[in-house]
Amino acid sequence: MQTVTYEDQIVQLQSRWVFTLPRNLREDFFDENRLAKISRVGRKIVIEPLTTLPYSVRRYADSEVDDFFDLDDEESKELKTKGII
Repeated sequence: MQTVTYEDQIVQLQSRWVFTLPRNLREDFFDENRLAKISRVGRKIVIEPLTTLPYSVRRYADSEVDDFFDLDDEESKELKTKGII
């Protein structure tokens, strides 16, 4: 995987705190009319393209994920014992 480094660019904050992303960043990372996730990391603002799915998804609790992995481990051991995997 090739890493592309971008030069620092300065943008001007306009009225109502609006700014325009430089064209090269827009074209490389964002599609028109798509959503972006904005978060604060220390003293930095991070803007990431957000991918949406055309169907609803469910968020699982950590305990549910742990239960799934436990079940997967049990089933894997059983299948290995039977020589299936």
